[in-house]
Amino acid sequence: MTTIPDRGPAALVLGACLRSLRLAKGIKAAKAIRGSEAKLSRMETGQVAQRWDDVSTLVRVYGMTDWSTIVDTLRWSGWQSRDPKRRASTIHDNAEGWMDRLRACEHHASAICVYASATIPRIVQTTGCPVDLLTLRTTATQPPRVSPHTVLPDQTRQDVTVILDGAMLLRTCANPAAMAAQMAYLQHLRESTHGPRILVVPFQAGVIPPHGTLHRFLLHDQEVFAEETWSAIYTTGADSQAARDCLAAGLTAAKDLKASAALLDIARRRFEQLAKDPESDPLLEELTA
Repeated sequence: MTTIPDRGPAALVLGACLRSLRLAKGIKAAKAIRGSEAKLSRMETGQVAQRWDDVSTLVRVYGMTDWSTIVDTLRWSGWQSRDPKRRASTIHDNAEGWMDRLRACEHHASAICVYASATIPRIVQTTGCPVDLLTLRTTATQPPRVSPHTVLPDQTRQDVTVILDGAMLLRTCANPAAMAAQMAYLQHLRESTHGPRILVVPFQAGVIPPHGTLHRFLLHDQEVFAEETWSAIYTTGADSQAARDCLAAGLTAAKDLKASAALLDIARRRFEQLAKDPESDPLLEELTA
């Protein structure tokens, strides 16, 4: 078995972002950097460290003319090294556009596993999902350059697993009707032919979930972990061991597909009941037993 060398997160995340921007514009950009389509592909897949001058040219071609965004993008190329021993395996991304880079990873990963404890992951949110404080704070910046990624029923391009901490099935977010609709949408996705696997870690399992949302992306055959709270922390290789252990603990403690579906159904019915009668909560015990 061939071991793929750790390319570090910088080249992979920046490459995914450049590809998303190019596809959004629908233009051919190889000539702009005096290169071939193959060279551009290697840049977008993180197979090579992206050069400052090439990145600067591309972001301008893609319409990113504001200086702060250009500087933030160039910082990613500066975090790379041609020497594998000097490549950073942990990058804290709290600069403008960090959500765009996270979305780009979602768009281009062949496999995604998301473990969420604070809010319904954006990838499976309905438009009517209540806007919690975390979502509000992390999206109330500049308009997104990379559109939100939503898992569609019968989507075959990606392998997606969503792990929900059981405590999320107890939160009404002050809008039980919207949460009932969200639970119904999760059931709809789960029942679709090629929909995501949706697993629930029961409240009583005693597993310590991630602080916010933990992503595992498989980008061009390499694992990249992203811990999302008020920003994103990307790790690869040995630096991602803590994230890998957290995800493994969630997967081990999670109920199987059938049992998880039953918990989602109880949560849906509970939220529907709370929307009608906030004082009555007869199904709470079933979710916490």
